[in-house]
Amino acid sequence: MRAVEDEAQRSDDALTTPDAPRYHRHLAAHLRALEPELWAWFDDVRLADRRDDDAEVELLKTTYRLDGGVHDELTGHGTLIAGRLGLSEPVVLYQQLHDEERNARVFRLNGRIHVVFVGDLLDLFEPAEQRVVLAHELAHIALWGLAEGEFATLDHLVHRLALEAPTNAALTESARRLRLRTEVWADAVAVSVLGDPRPVISTIVKTVTGLRNVDPDAYLKQARQILERDPGSSRQLTHPELHIRVACLAAADLDHVEDLVDELIGGPDDLDRIDLLGQVRLLALVRRVLAGAHPLLPSDDAIDAHVRHLASVTELGRVRPIDDAELVTVTPSIRHLAAAQLVDLAFVPREGDGLGELRVLSHEAERIGVAAEFDKIVAKASDRTVAQARRLRTDGGDPS
Repeated sequence: MRAVEDEAQRSDDALTTPDAPRYHRHLAAHLRALEPELWAWFDDVRLADRRDDDAEVELLKTTYRLDGGVHDELTGHGTLIAGRLGLSEPVVLYQQLHDEERNARVFRLNGRIHVVFVGDLLDLFEPAEQRVVLAHELAHIALWGLAEGEFATLDHLVHRLALEAPTNAALTESARRLRLRTEVWADAVAVSVLGDPRPVISTIVKTVTGLRNVDPDAYLKQARQILERDPGSSRQLTHPELHIRVACLAAADLDHVEDLVDELIGGPDDLDRIDLLGQVRLLALVRRVLAGAHPLLPSDDAIDAHVRHLASVTELGRVRPIDDAELVTVTPSIRHLAAAQLVDLAFVPREGDGLGELRVLSHEAERIGVAAEFDKIVAKASDRTVAQARRLRTDGGDPS
């Protein structure tokens, strides 16, 4: 019990937890503004005081509750960590029966916080690593309590909608990124509780590998080596890949941590896996493409109507156009999107053959860095070769 007594002496110290993830804050603000009535409904559901005695009985049937003197130290740590995270409800610990998966889960039920250990975690982990699991799981509950509970509302809303609309790719991707960023944040909270990232890293590695002895410093070096050779972002659904999770954890003391986490979890915008916030960024990108292209064309009712369909002329007057070569380094699908907007402008039905407008927009595509994509789309749309489309820029000739 000495470890619990030592931690109790520190429990009165204010625990500096990381700010809520930037992704959560931005996604909450976006959905609250986009769907205020739906947000309010989920918020009301969250605040409802409901009991579920049947669920608690089922929990007791499928677990061993960690009561009694043999578990006093572990349960004591759970209570102390909860207090340091500002959680006032009693904490009850359980071991899942008949389940070989290695995991843990946490939930509120009937006025208490329930933490369930799944698999052989308690046998596999040293005492400090057991506290890591408690801190990580309780961090989920602490996150839901921040900002008057808006992140609990966000979590319930996004995952419920993703479940009911699985074909909505952007919504599904938002739910995935929300889960992954929550896990990374909970890891960071565990570091704050333990005061040392090493047991957190060893806990994560042991959970994935099942090894009883691991060197956290060695795996941190391995994670960095992986990212140097393959800086790709996470593709996982519930937890980031091991090396990405550890890299995010190691970056906790660096500047621009959120930027790094965005890069490792979401990666650059890509139409193949765009989320709700990415859709907002892409709309802004389209408007910037139009802001640069529209003034280059002669006044025409059909063109003006087409532009107004995406953004009014008044709005475009305040939008900064794409800079020279700005899109050279973005993902191929985003370059294709930008080029497609220019081609659509070129082929808006109107009087005349449109070759002059097509030539102007071809040069605009070259300026912003999407010339190759523009040529391919023009060739396909006009039943010509890419070489013929390219002549618009190289010698100003008719591509026919």
